[in-house]
Amino acid sequence: MSAGKFIVQTGSVVFLFLSFQFIFFYQNLEAQVLKETLKLAIIPHRSNFGNEQAYEVVIKLLEQETGVNFQWVGSKTYGDVIEKLRTKQADIGYVGPFAYVEAQDDFGVRLICRTLSKHADEFYHGIIITRKDAGSANLQDLKGKSFAFTDPKSTSGFLFPMARLMNVGICLADFSEVTYLKRHVNTLLAVYNGHSHAGATSTTALNKININFDQIKILWKSNPIYRGPWVARKDMPEALFFKIRAAMLKITRHKDAKMIFEGLSTKGFVIGRDADYNNVRDVMAIMRLGTKQSE
Repeated sequence: MSAGKFIVQTGSVVFLFLSFQFIFFYQNLEAQVLKETLKLAIIPHRSNFGNEQAYEVVIKLLEQETGVNFQWVGSKTYGDVIEKLRTKQADIGYVGPFAYVEAQDDFGVRLICRTLSKHADEFYHGIIITRKDAGSANLQDLKGKSFAFTDPKSTSGFLFPMARLMNVGICLADFSEVTYLKRHVNTLLAVYNGHSHAGATSTTALNKININFDQIKILWKSNPIYRGPWVARKDMPEALFFKIRAAMLKITRHKDAKMIFEGLSTKGFVIGRDADYNNVRDVMAIMRLGTKQSE
């Protein structure tokens, strides 16, 4: 074989190799584009970036298990997540029980899973708190004082506590000031630091910050509430819905689950039923009745 012929043949091989590389790259890119992409919104326990970081490992595992891409959609309030599901700006959402019931009864969503906390607890509680040195011994003592809620769509940070306050004859107008602080931890800190005389928050906030809890008094604690659900739009295809549910349950049983859920109050998932949140519907009915009676 002559040197010239060898060079020509080698060049052909290189060209062919590069061509295969390009085809492989194009097919791989095409596969990524054709992959199902679902938009995900989560209630603002943290900032949007904070949520994205905290759930990064969980979401990556969901993508691996389902073959689906998940795209984050920012949310500022609890109601914002529900609105995004309603208007199809989000396909999947992690919401509170109150927001779930409103969405289910308004436009319909599908309950994928409920969340679990440490030790596989399925419940949490709403609480009304004040400082021990603030001088309030009971709920009636809160009249004329400042009060902090979490979010108007929060189950433990508004709905259940407000229903209890109405039950003892206190309405929003009875407070000297009412604020909504978006996150349960914010409410806890506002009371602890004396920025608000009392507030409504969740027991889930108690293990998220390091403060001297001996200075906090719990004036009231709700009945158990099932932890928040992950939901899907009602028109999600059956196969995709059950694929996502199966993946979430599988991640919960993963041998490295402790590491996967590190930094999250959520420690796993369990299948739930719509009826699990009937007590939320009962409290919503009490609130509506109380509002009508006060008009």
